Amino acid sequence: MPTHSRPREFHVMEFAHHDEAAAFVAALSRFLHSPKSGGSGARQPPLEVWARSPVASEGVLLFLSDTALVAAKSAFSPVTIARTIKREALPDESFLIIEGGVTPPWGKAEASARLSPK
Repeated sequence: MPTHSRPREFHVMEFAHHDEAAAFVAALSRFLHSPKSGGSGARQPPLEVWARSPVASEGVLLFLSDTALVAAKSAFSPVTIARTIKREALPDESFLIIEGGVTPPWGKAEASARLSPK
Protein backbone atom coordinates (compact mmCIF):
# COMPACT_ATOMS: atom_id res chain seq x y z
CA MET A 1 0.00 0.00 0.00
CA PRO A 2 1.63 3.30 -1.03
CA THR A 3 2.17 5.88 1.64
CA HIS A 4 1.81 8.83 -0.74
CA SER A 5 -1.53 10.29 -1.69
CA ARG A 6 -2.58 10.60 -5.30
CA PRO A 7 -1.40 13.66 -7.23
CA ARG A 8 -3.60 16.71 -6.76
CA GLU A 9 -2.41 18.73 -9.76
CA PHE A 10 -1.63 17.87 -13.36
CA HIS A 11 0.37 19.71 -15.99
CA VAL A 12 -1.36 19.76 -19.38
CA MET A 13 0.54 18.97 -22.57
CA GLU A 14 -1.29 19.57 -25.85
CA PHE A 15 -0.48 17.55 -28.96
CA ALA A 16 -1.98 18.52 -32.32
CA HIS A 17 -1.59 14.99 -33.68
CA HIS A 18 -2.26 11.56 -32.23
CA ASP A 19 1.07 10.22 -33.56
CA GLU A 20 3.07 12.90 -31.70
CA ALA A 21 1.35 12.05 -28.41
CA ALA A 22 1.89 8.32 -29.00
CA ALA A 23 5.61 8.89 -29.63
CA PHE A 24 5.88 10.92 -26.40
CA VAL A 25 3.97 8.31 -24.34
CA ALA A 26 6.12 5.49 -25.75
CA ALA A 27 9.36 7.36 -25.11
CA LEU A 28 8.34 8.33 -21.56
CA SER A 29 7.30 4.76 -20.75
CA ARG A 30 10.69 3.49 -21.94
CA PHE A 31 12.58 6.24 -20.12
CA LEU A 32 10.87 5.34 -16.84
CA HIS A 33 12.41 1.85 -17.11
CA SER A 34 15.89 3.06 -18.00
CA PRO A 35 18.77 3.52 -15.56
CA LYS A 36 18.78 7.25 -16.46
CA SER A 37 15.31 7.74 -14.97
CA GLY A 38 16.67 7.69 -11.46
CA GLY A 39 14.18 5.02 -10.44
CA SER A 40 16.35 3.95 -7.53
CA GLY A 41 13.50 2.40 -5.60
CA ALA A 42 13.41 5.36 -3.24
CA ARG A 43 9.92 6.37 -2.20
CA GLN A 44 8.64 9.09 -4.48
CA PRO A 45 5.22 10.64 -4.99
CA PRO A 46 3.06 8.62 -7.41
CA LEU A 47 3.77 9.14 -11.09
CA GLU A 48 0.64 9.38 -13.22
CA VAL A 49 -0.06 10.41 -16.79
CA TRP A 50 -3.68 10.71 -17.85
CA ALA A 51 -4.83 11.15 -21.45
CA ARG A 52 -7.78 12.54 -23.35
CA SER A 53 -7.75 11.23 -26.89
CA PRO A 54 -11.19 11.43 -28.48
CA VAL A 55 -10.35 10.25 -32.01
CA ALA A 56 -7.12 9.73 -33.92
CA SER A 57 -7.86 12.71 -36.19
CA GLU A 58 -8.04 15.15 -33.24
CA GLY A 59 -5.39 16.39 -30.89
CA VAL A 60 -4.47 14.67 -27.66
CA LEU A 61 -4.19 16.11 -24.17
CA LEU A 62 -1.82 14.53 -21.67
CA PHE A 63 -2.01 15.34 -17.97
CA LEU A 64 1.28 14.80 -16.10
CA SER A 65 1.62 14.62 -12.33
CA ASP A 66 4.50 16.58 -10.79
CA THR A 67 6.63 13.43 -10.72
CA ALA A 68 5.83 12.64 -14.37
CA LEU A 69 6.73 16.20 -15.36
CA VAL A 70 10.09 15.95 -13.58
CA ALA A 71 10.81 12.67 -15.42
CA ALA A 72 9.74 14.13 -18.77
CA LYS A 73 11.92 17.22 -18.29
CA SER A 74 14.84 15.03 -17.33
CA ALA A 75 14.47 13.03 -20.53
CA PHE A 76 13.11 15.50 -23.07
CA SER A 77 13.67 19.06 -21.88
CA PRO A 78 12.18 21.41 -22.85
CA VAL A 79 8.67 20.17 -22.12
CA THR A 80 5.93 22.59 -23.07
CA ILE A 81 3.12 22.86 -20.54
CA ALA A 82 -0.06 24.70 -21.54
CA ARG A 83 -1.51 25.03 -18.03
CA THR A 84 -1.90 23.27 -14.69
CA ILE A 85 -5.22 21.87 -13.46
CA LYS A 86 -6.55 20.23 -10.31
CA ARG A 87 -7.34 16.50 -10.25
CA GLU A 88 -11.05 17.35 -10.07
CA ALA A 89 -10.75 19.17 -13.42
CA LEU A 90 -9.55 16.10 -15.35
CA PRO A 91 -12.01 15.57 -18.21
CA ASP A 92 -14.57 12.82 -17.60
CA GLU A 93 -13.39 10.98 -20.68
CA SER A 94 -9.73 10.98 -19.61
CA PHE A 95 -8.00 7.73 -18.66
CA LEU A 96 -4.83 6.70 -16.85
CA ILE A 97 -2.25 5.76 -19.47
CA ILE A 98 1.01 5.66 -17.48
CA GLU A 99 1.31 4.70 -13.84
CA GLY A 100 4.79 4.67 -12.33
CA GLY A 101 5.96 1.21 -11.34
CA VAL A 102 3.06 -0.45 -13.18
CA THR A 103 3.17 0.53 -16.86
CA PRO A 104 5.70 -1.44 -18.92
CA PRO A 105 7.89 0.16 -21.60
CA TRP A 106 5.98 0.48 -24.89
CA GLY A 107 6.77 1.04 -28.52
CA LYS A 108 5.00 3.72 -30.52
CA ALA A 109 2.45 1.28 -32.02
CA GLU A 110 1.37 0.02 -28.60
CA ALA A 111 1.20 3.55 -27.16
CA SER A 112 -0.87 4.61 -30.17
CA ALA A 113 -3.27 1.71 -29.66
CA ARG A 114 -3.66 2.57 -25.98
CA LEU A 115 -4.39 6.22 -26.86
CA SER A 116 -7.09 5.19 -29.33
CA PRO A 117 -10.67 5.25 -28.09
CA LYS A 118 -12.07 1.85 -27.27
